[in-house]
Amino acid sequence: MSVRLLILITFFPLTAMFGEMRTYLSKDGKKTFRGELIEYESSTKKAKMRIARGKVLTFPIEILSKQDQKYLEEQGPIVQAKKALSIDTKHYSKRTEKNKPAQGQWHFEKYAHNYIITVENNRDEMLRDVTVEYLFFVERNRRQYQNKIEKISGSDTIDLVLSNGTETITTKSANLESWSDNPVMPSGGGGG
Repeated sequence: MSVRLLILITFFPLTAMFGEMRTYLSKDGKKTFRGELIEYESSTKKAKMRIARGKVLTFPIEILSKQDQKYLEEQGPIVQAKKALSIDTKHYSKRTEKNKPAQGQWHFEKYAHNYIITVENNRDEMLRDVTVEYLFFVERNRRQYQNKIEKISGSDTIDLVLSNGTETITTKSANLESWSDNPVMPSGGGGG
């Protein structure tokens, strides 16, 4: 099965919307109802929706307005993908540089920050060409740039995710510096 999938991950804060409650209009324009799309089968053009009080209905989309039919045809694959995949992220950092400050100088360390993104396929079918688009925000800890936010963004494509399997990708790196609060002072020794 070939699925073209777009996943957007946003941290700071992490937000994910798995269902949208919206108002749908009948084909004749006389009736409306509020519902959340749960499933859509493109071959039969049937939608499964959760409506008021948690009741679930399955019906052909031809009973809806053209605009709502188009919406369901566009959103159906996204809903299916959300059910098929689970995403996990893990922060990773590695010190790349550390200075040995002389008297009166500031101590600093440089770190490369990345995220490891794990994509898990919960289906009994393989997924091909899974595109992961990511956007992370990391706060810089640098004397000149207090509270400055560093953005890590990009995308990567996983050629194949096996059925009930996992694949991982690593994001681009954000290089951040950590500075000490005070310069190195002379060490004690005699005094008089």
